[in-house]
Amino acid sequence: MHDTILDNIQTRWNAAAATWDPKALARIYTKDAVFFGLLPRLYVGRSEIEEYFGSYRLILEKVELTLVDQNTRPMGPDVFAAQGFGNILNYNFDGTVIKNVVRSSFVIVSKSNEWQIALHHFSELVPGQKPSRG
Repeated sequence: MHDTILDNIQTRWNAAAATWDPKALARIYTKDAVFFGLLPRLYVGRSEIEEYFGSYRLILEKVELTLVDQNTRPMGPDVFAAQGFGNILNYNFDGTVIKNVVRSSFVIVSKSNEWQIALHHFSELVPGQKPSRG
C-alpha cells in the first residue's frame, strides 16, 4: 500500500514539475512540512517550500524525478517513512540536462483524505559514488 501511495506522490510531483510550477509542487507538502532540498538552507512550511522551488524558476524548464530502491516503514495508521534514492533530471532553459542522484528520505502523512509530504530530505551522492544498500 505504501509503495502505491509513494508512486502516486511521485506522479503528482512530476506533473507539477513538468511545467515547473512552484505553487503546485508546494501543495504536495503539508502546510507545516520540513524540507531539505539541494540548497543548504532548511525550509519550513509550504510558503518557504514554494520559495525554494521558485528560486529555480528562471533556470529550470522542467524536472523529472524517479524514486528508486525505496524502503517504507509504517509509523502509524496515517503516516509512514520512505528512504532510498532518487534520480533527478533537470531540463534547463539553456538546453542542458543535468542528472543528480540523491539519497531521499520522506515522511508521508494523510491530511484531509490526501497523502502529502511532511518531511523531505535530499542529499547528493559524492561524485562517482553509486547508490547502494550495503
